[in-house]
Amino acid sequence: MTVRVRLFAALRDVVGCDSFEIPAPQRLDVAGVTEVVRERFGDAAHAAVTAENVRVAINREFVDGPYHLHDGDEIAFMPPITGG
Repeated sequence: MTVRVRLFAALRDVVGCDSFEIPAPQRLDVAGVTEVVRERFGDAAHAAVTAENVRVAINREFVDGPYHLHDGDEIAFMPPITGG
């Protein structure tokens, strides 16, 4: 199973990339993805993607709460974006 992770706006800067893939076991949820972020990129990256104001989308649809991912799913972490 492979899941694609996308990071937007300031999260790209904190993590250091805009996307990566996770080869995963059969069961992976949003919390599991955030733990992979911690393992690969450190505590600051984990704190950034788990911040209260970050929205999570699975396959381009926002989700709340736990969600189990499937092979080929895309998970995106999006902080609030302001213009100017």
